[in-house]
Amino acid sequence: MNFGRTIIFSILFALVVGVYGYQQHLQKQALVNVPDEVNRKVFFEKSNKIRQIEILDHVKNSRIVLRNNDGKWSLESPVRYPADFNIVEGLAMTARWFGKQPRLRAEKDWEEYGLAKPEVEMMYEVTGKKAEKLLIGAKSPIGDAVFCKWDSERGYFLIPSAAKAALLQSVYSLREKRVFRLPEEAYGKVSVEMGKHSYQWKRDQGDWFWLEPVSKFGKKIPIERMRLILNALQNLYIKEYLDENKKSKAELGFFIIHDRIRIEAGPGVSEVFHFGNEVPEKNAYYGFREGEDVVFLIDREKVFEFLDLLEAIEKGKIFSVEKVAS
Repeated sequence: MNFGRTIIFSILFALVVGVYGYQQHLQKQALVNVPDEVNRKVFFEKSNKIRQIEILDHVKNSRIVLRNNDGKWSLESPVRYPADFNIVEGLAMTARWFGKQPRLRAEKDWEEYGLAKPEVEMMYEVTGKKAEKLLIGAKSPIGDAVFCKWDSERGYFLIPSAAKAALLQSVYSLREKRVFRLPEEAYGKVSVEMGKHSYQWKRDQGDWFWLEPVSKFGKKIPIERMRLILNALQNLYIKEYLDENKKSKAELGFFIIHDRIRIEAGPGVSEVFHFGNEVPEKNAYYGFREGEDVVFLIDREKVFEFLDLLEAIEKGKIFSVEKVAS
């Protein structure tokens, strides 16, 4: 995982874990002036699986729908695409935390809390119970917090402003951005065809062996070197999705013979990434995953780093693990 994505995940899950303690502090402050609590109706049992999340951002006039299909999250709107499991699970976990918070009685009209016409509405479809809607309103004068309430309840609660920001993920951040998604332990064969370079390795009883180049055919590749290659593949990410692309695959440089990386994990199970033309103004290449229609950009520097790694390993040079992992 690259540094940027690590930071996003760290912030999101820190918020999920830390929100409860922070809310308790805010609630104690609020109870000094508002001693009455309101019974809560919304809570999520372990058996209640969140199967859909809909996010309506009235400020941006946007709608995002995420669906859980047998444990796999996918974006349903505004585009259909596999979702980033970790980030969406973070959203679902946050909803569970919110369901546990004590509710406070409103002393004013909901307009004063920004909840009559909330900036954001989040709908949760849950197994075993009716759908619930979370309203996110105005900033609270008490601490750095935001007013929230479940639409079916009479009380409100507070969340940190940072938690609100974490909930409002972009469509890009919610999409699955890994180029290769099979687990590393499933890899059985890896093939790389890039320009004049052709590399191929095959796993046999836990060890990896060269198939290409021919000069190395049948030779065993040290596991620590092969692990560098596998880690580099796992850390190739999509830089930008081109959902509005109108050009043909040929116009983008995807011909019958072109650069590609293929990973095989057993009979009929494989992932193939195809390289297209260079996009200099974006410092990227066009790319697409076989079996998917969407075209995207992949970072040019990461491609060069990967090629440098393969050449270094082929020639037996020592290569920096830190550079590959960055």
